[in-house]
Amino acid sequence: MMKNTVSVEEKGYKPGKFFGWVFLITWGSWLIAAYLSYNHPNPNFYSIFLIPGLFAPVLVTIAFIAMPKNRLIRKDFFQRLFDMKKINLAPLVKICLIMGSSVVAAILISVLFGGSINQLQLSEDFKFSAGSIPVLMVMIIAPVLEEIGWRGYGVDALLSRFNLLTGSLMFGFLWSIWHLPLVFVKNYSMNLLLQENVWFAVNYFVSIIPLGIILNWLYVKSNRSTLALIIFHIFLNFMQTSTQMTEWTSCIQTVVIISIAGLIVLTNKELFFPSLKVYSEIKA
Repeated sequence: MMKNTVSVEEKGYKPGKFFGWVFLITWGSWLIAAYLSYNHPNPNFYSIFLIPGLFAPVLVTIAFIAMPKNRLIRKDFFQRLFDMKKINLAPLVKICLIMGSSVVAAILISVLFGGSINQLQLSEDFKFSAGSIPVLMVMIIAPVLEEIGWRGYGVDALLSRFNLLTGSLMFGFLWSIWHLPLVFVKNYSMNLLLQENVWFAVNYFVSIIPLGIILNWLYVKSNRSTLALIIFHIFLNFMQTSTQMTEWTSCIQTVVIISIAGLIVLTNKELFFPSLKVYSEIKA
């Protein structure tokens, strides 16, 4: 039985409109939360307005794939989300081990500059905080929602126009600044970073860009499995909060992550520097 192939360009991805709507909803709701966090008598009231922004990527994705003309995109979306056979365990396990090792490497490097070896001890709490929003939502539900949105539509939309390297760098940048309003939300983890040291906040945003390359490499290697990226994203969140790594060491880890992303690009030139776009065709 022959399988038809449909070029991504013919499937009608609209990256500009997608990211435009996501940023409008997210930044709008999170800026309201930022204002209320300083001006409402109930310090947890603002948390309500963080939720729409968190759901924005997946909500916009659902709205886009629900359009009648996007039948093929919709079919592809559900296959990638629920088909466990798409997951390629080898690269998933490999990158989890590498990223886990990056934490240990960063801590050991920091020891050479006077850091404490006690950073390797398990953390007693989580670095992520979001007002009254449960930690479980930030640590697990947030990656699920983000990946369904980003990998469900956003990343493919970018890669329908650009090769894997350019599309990944663009996604990493957009993903980074998507979080920007959270810096202004009182007592949110990113706001606390800014209060402690402006360079810690800068490091947070810089670190996301090479992660865009790493995640999209895994995405391609895992047959564009959204489920594989959800698993890895959850692992990343727990990895970042499982030790007592200081923010100075986090800056060192960012350098390590940039190096990992660079090595991935150099050792996968056929993916990142193709003569044609990565997704010239996909199975319909």
